[in-house]
Amino acid sequence: MIVLTVLWAIAAFAFGALLLYAPGTLTLRLVGVRGLSLFAAAPAVTFAIYGVVAVAAGVLGLDWGLLAAAGGSIAAIAVALGMRALNAILPRTDAPQPGRIGVTVWAAILAGVLLALIPVWVGAGSPEHVLQRWDAVFHLGALQLIEETGSASSLTVGALSYGSGEAAVYPAAWHAFAALIPASAPTAVLTVCASLTAAMTWVVGMVALVRELRPGSGAAMAGVAVAAGLVTASPMSLWVGWGHVPNAAALAMVPGVLALALRWLVRDRPRSTSSAAGALVVLLAAAAGLGLAHPNATLALVALLAPAAVWVLGRGVRHWWRQGRRAVAVGGPVAMVVLGGAAAVGLSRSPLAAMVAGYEGLAADPAGVALAEAVTGWYDLWAHPVTAVLLIGAPVGAWLMRRRPWVAGMLLVAWALYLDAALGGPLGISGLWYTSTARLSVVTAMVAMPLGVVALLAGAGRVRRLVQGRRGAALLAAGMVLVLVAVMVVASSVHTARRTADVYGLEAGVHPRFVTTEELRMQQQVGARLGPGAVLANPFSGAPLLYSMHGVDVVFPVAGQVLTDDQETVLEGVAAITQGAAWGDAAGPGFCEALDRLDVAYLYQDSEPYQVDRRFQVLDQVEVPGADVVGEGSTARILELPEC
Repeated sequence: MIVLTVLWAIAAFAFGALLLYAPGTLTLRLVGVRGLSLFAAAPAVTFAIYGVVAVAAGVLGLDWGLLAAAGGSIAAIAVALGMRALNAILPRTDAPQPGRIGVTVWAAILAGVLLALIPVWVGAGSPEHVLQRWDAVFHLGALQLIEETGSASSLTVGALSYGSGEAAVYPAAWHAFAALIPASAPTAVLTVCASLTAAMTWVVGMVALVRELRPGSGAAMAGVAVAAGLVTASPMSLWVGWGHVPNAAALAMVPGVLALALRWLVRDRPRSTSSAAGALVVLLAAAAGLGLAHPNATLALVALLAPAAVWVLGRGVRHWWRQGRRAVAVGGPVAMVVLGGAAAVGLSRSPLAAMVAGYEGLAADPAGVALAEAVTGWYDLWAHPVTAVLLIGAPVGAWLMRRRPWVAGMLLVAWALYLDAALGGPLGISGLWYTSTARLSVVTAMVAMPLGVVALLAGAGRVRRLVQGRRGAALLAAGMVLVLVAVMVVASSVHTARRTADVYGLEAGVHPRFVTTEELRMQQQVGARLGPGAVLANPFSGAPLLYSMHGVDVVFPVAGQVLTDDQETVLEGVAAITQGAAWGDAAGPGFCEALDRLDVAYLYQDSEPYQVDRRFQVLDQVEVPGADVVGEGSTARILELPEC
């Protein structure tokens, strides 16, 4: 059984890689994007294709699946061919490409991907194991909702958060992608697709980004490729540790899109109006793909790109002023400020911003602690000495790139976002990242890691010059470097594997559990033979997995739902029963009618839920006379309720 699961996971990973890269790669290649930039930006364009087509399919009443995805990919290729016909493509430049992508760099990329994947898969134990995090349960439920409704539209998937099941907006491009993978189990699909979108895209994108920050350095690209797999402040840690699967995927794609934007903005600007238009279309499509996976990834792209954009605009203003084009020199920046301000105000007043910014993050750190975290690389996301070693030199790396002052600006922007979140959001600039240091750890590492690697390589270069011509000293230095790298690989991998095992474990441990081994076994035995009717349960119990893994109707399939009047009535009635009221109409007016409308036939109880919520706690505490136990496992049981 284990062998079959592993073989399925490998096949699903390969098939998923094809689905993730093929549409974007073919589309971008037709408009002239080549080489590393092509592969770094392709996943974001693929997500744009899937996200838009899923919305269109939903509007047209078509089921989402491989056929719809293929049709959307063909449509995107047709658009690319149209751009070629209009000459809105990026021509090949005569300038040599800095940082040759040779065998060493590709080998380092492979090593980085494996370093990111292997500890997580070892820690998880099996792709079919359950990630015991609140957000992961929600995303499993979203995949089941797509399976039931046939819609992966970002206009409807938010229905999972409403007890009424009404269509609601929720960025669903990642779910649309994951829904294309044939399932051996929903949990396996989540693990495979999350690993694919958070590891490979991250490593390749970071290599592309360091090439733009430090052109011409193959050593920096190889070093960053390996470092991207070692740092714990990464998208892999974000989805495993917090269950933020689509957010991790979206942030993993940012470096590749950022690299492409920097290339066209700073290093290799389009030389004609038509090619500039083509570049703009590509970047807008990629940004849309990020946003359809998770909007704060698009915001991260804009925030990190802003220093380079300001620098380029400043050079343009100086050029226009010298040419005597004073109106353009003044009007250009004013127009940019007005447009940027209008966009910021519109975003801040949107319902999405109100919902996200109102989220309460973790307790604020003291100012000194927050500053130390940011500067030393000891970020909140699975902080570890190896990550700090790789990031602490970021200011030195920025100084080494002082001829590109916008690089230091990117680091300052990332630090500012992280500090605001760590301090509890006093400036409000981290609010659209949920004032979350975990999410912003990835954004900050995105900039600090390549700069830290550049600083380490500069230090290694100094050592190499010191020992040049001294064979013994050179061998000793090389041996020390190899030992240091080996220690870092082992330490980071063991740390990641252990943390992963903690949140995937099915037995009692440091982290709270939705389900245990016995509870899962009970669900497998009972879930398939439950009669008609819905299961009433605390959403912090294991019951939501009955919905996502077995398709059983559950009244509260996820926590945080907007409840209906009937759901409120049932909760109030159950609370009355725990206070001594009898089962039935005595529990409150309309109690039985509400149960009937919700089609409740079963009650799922768990004496040790994932977390305590007073509102739902009564469902685990109530004793119902005449109820029959149909399944028991560890601290959980399923009751068939008597007629009301």
